[in-house]
Order: sequence, then structure tokens, then C-alpha cells
Amino acid sequence: MTSSAAKQLIIDAFIEEVEAGSLRSVQIAKLIKKLDINRNTFYYHFTSKYDVALHVFRTDLARELTDSFPAYELVSLALDDGPKAEALPYYVHREIGARTLDFGDFFKALVRCVLGREAFYRKLFDQRETEFRSLVFELYQQAVGSDLEFMLGGRYLPPPTFEYFRHQYTELIYDTAAYCLRHSRDARNMLDNTVNPFWNMPYEALVHAIQSHPIKRPRSA
Repeated sequence: MTSSAAKQLIIDAFIEEVEAGSLRSVQIAKLIKKLDINRNTFYYHFTSKYDVALHVFRTDLARELTDSFPAYELVSLALDDGPKAEALPYYVHREIGARTLDFGDFFKALVRCVLGREAFYRKLFDQRETEFRSLVFELYQQAVGSDLEFMLGGRYLPPPTFEYFRHQYTELIYDTAAYCLRHSRDARNMLDNTVNPFWNMPYEALVHAIQSHPIKRPRSA
């Protein structure tokens, strides 16, 4: 069996195990025994079950984003820390005006991604799966911070306020996926812009607030 075939075998079995139970219930030792593979084979490709979960999410989302956006709007990141790690798109930077970004289509692509494997992602985007939530949060924190800096355009925002907004808008990504999985029928309807033209509203509101409530930099001592 080739290395890539073994990796895909692990991924496929992992998805089956999560869908049949939960992410919490998956045990790597049992998965290895079920697949009749060497323990080292699993750990050659993945560090933990959460690493597999994030890998599936990253690859599914990258496929959806690549199909939905021009390459120049895609934001990519290495899939792992290896020397030959593949950089995959995971986010979007779409400028629609001076210091204004549009994330509506990104959120819709995210929703299409998780609904495309609904039984699996419903188990991942579960409030009890705190470690997976932390991985998603870690994935997006830097990109969201870069977007905030772009929208500020040199305007001053006190560091605690900046971190508050970065936290809130990073959580928005996770919460959008989680909500739409809990309400999948409504979410599919909301993918139609005639039903929900408000996907970008949180960012539009922030841009308006930044412009309406400028904060002066404190004078240096």
C-alpha cells in the first residue's frame, strides 16, 4: 500500500467512526486495529484525531473555495508543519471599496462545505468538542486580525478593543458553521441571496462603526 493510499484509508475510516459516534468517542488505537495498520503509519501522517479532523475540514473547504473564488482572492496556509507541506486556501480577502471587505461569499462557501458532509461536521462543530473549536479559532485568528488592520486603514484602535473584535469575528466563522449545521434546512434556503442578502452585515456594521466613532491616539508621555 502506498503512503497516500494509507493516508486516505485512515481519513475514510475516521470519517465513518465520527459519523457513527462522535469525535470524542474515536480512539486511535481502535482505529489502527480496525484498519490493520502499523501504529507508526498513523502517526507518520497525523499527530492526533483532532489533526485528522482539521485535515478533512481544511481539504474540503479548500476545494469549495477554489471552485468559488478567483485565485487572487484566496488566502492560503500550509496544511501542516512538514517541509513539503501543501499550502491550501482557507480564507478569502475580497476588497469592494476603500477599506471595505466582502465576506458574504466566503460564509456561503463555508456553509456549503460543512453541509456537503453534514453528518460528519455536525459532530465536529459541537459545543462539547472544545479542542476542535480551539483549532478552528487558532486557524483564523491571524487572518481576521489582518482584515481588521486593513479595515482600520491606519486608524487607531486601543489594543484591548482590537483583541475583542478579533475574538468576536473569529468566533463568527465557527459559529456560522455550527448554527447552519443545527439548522441545515434553513441554512440551505439562506444560501439564496433573495432569502438572506445579509451575509456581510457584521463586517459592514464594523466598518460603519470604525468610521463613525474615531478614537484618538493617547499622547505619548
